Amino acid sequence: MHLQIISPVDLKELTTSNVASYRLRLSYVYKAAIELGFHVSSGLKINKSVDIIYVGKITKDMKQSLSLTIDELKKSKAYLLIDYTDDLLSSKKDFERRKIYEDLLSLNPVVTVPIEGLGNKIKEKGKKVFVIPDGIDNFPTINPFNKKNNKVNVLWNGHSSNINSLIRIINTNLLDYSYNLHIISNSSSFDILNKTRFNVSMKCVPFAHLWSIKNLQTISKKCDFAILPTDKLWASANRLVTNFRLGLPVIAETIDSYRPFIKYYSEFKKNKIDNMFKSAERYHDLVILAQRKISLEFNENKLKNLWKHILINQGKKIL
Repeated sequence: MHLQIISPVDLKELTTSNVASYRLRLSYVYKAAIELGFHVSSGLKINKSVDIIYVGKITKDMKQSLSLTIDELKKSKAYLLIDYTDDLLSSKKDFERRKIYEDLLSLNPVVTVPIEGLGNKIKEKGKKVFVIPDGIDNFPTINPFNKKNNKVNVLWNGHSSNINSLIRIINTNLLDYSYNLHIISNSSSFDILNKTRFNVSMKCVPFAHLWSIKNLQTISKKCDFAILPTDKLWASANRLVTNFRLGLPVIAETIDSYRPFIKYYSEFKKNKIDNMFKSAERYHDLVILAQRKISLEFNENKLKNLWKHILINQGKKIL
């Protein structure tokens, strides 16, 4: 059985990619297929011998190349799986990627999504949907501990697509607090930050760190807690899960995928923020409970088996 992953990324580099959908979804598909004995290839040009085609996250740098790929997909007899991780079909700005997903859905694929809410939106379009959560990054879970910092150190990690939510929250809810803000992100985020005019009375001191698993582990050990504002209604829980696994209490804005963890984090309310700045240690027990939940629900074998179920079912249709 031949599975082709439509992606420009080298399959050997999936687990180290700074794109979460590659690292926490594509890598699981790849491992599941290999364990099933599939031949797995990647690339944007459709292989004529392919049996199952998997289309992962469509990044902005892929959209020009995919027009030819979609033409090839229309001619292919392979079974098509689409992983839909962002609600681009509702986007009023990203017209090109929205059109790509519209074209892909017209080919009657099986669709996978990371959260139930996105799945419901696709089901409304009459498509078959499977919900498979994002995986977790490959690092040991860190036990929470008191950092004993003279000044509160706060962590934010994310992509440039999330940076505007950070700018909003430090200019509003966190404006009156004095703290060191450690930002772990990509270079595009830092370009945006450098061009941003912040409130002159802002008391936080920002520190920039390029995203890597190593930096996440190293910098988090200096931080008292993490902040997680978001402007994406249908984002997965992967950043919340990551911060808990780093051993950090979290202040977050609640979205659909965070609700199963709502007992374990604080929201951006004045009294909650005050308490976190005064004593983040009082939330360590909640972090430990969240870590236990994560270890059960995001077990690698459990998630790989969900992907295997889909691949096996498609394989049976071919055989």
